[in-house]
Amino acid sequence: MLGNNNIGDNMTKKITTISVLVISIVLVSLYVISSTYSVIINVINNGNKSEIIDKITIRDIVTLDNGDYNDLYYDVKSKLGITSLEGEVIMNSVLLNNVLEDILNDVVGYRLHSETRMSNNEIYNLIVSNVRTDDTINQELKDKIINKLDIYIDDVANYIYDFDISSIN
Repeated sequence: MLGNNNIGDNMTKKITTISVLVISIVLVSLYVISSTYSVIINVINNGNKSEIIDKITIRDIVTLDNGDYNDLYYDVKSKLGITSLEGEVIMNSVLLNNVLEDILNDVVGYRLHSETRMSNNEIYNLIVSNVRTDDTINQELKDKIINKLDIYIDDVANYIYDFDISSIN
């Protein structure tokens, strides 16, 4: 009788262990899904031209719906080695937000209408020329942005061209 009790205890331990593992996997999966943030570009089609419905800003890309910063914000802030105040300067830059709008229009044309994609060099030059001429960004921050853009231009372009597009009509 004692041997059968050990078998039952071992079976209970295995079932408990498997249950805990399954619950852990489910909870981790839910956390990853809930913490993942994606940018969706909503467009309306007017004939052979698509127009972005709402203006998407840098702030939209680096914040969650509730206004908290997402992981991308902290990643960029860390890679650039900038303060929160410098992050605000970048997010509020009219010139950089206009560049983002131009690039997003290119993304829409590329993804929906098979237009030519802007090259990484074109994106780089567009960003750098606007960073250099933006009077709201001090020289030290300009240097940080340009130096890191040299390293991460492929990642930046791939990230932007991976945005989801939702056609509304």
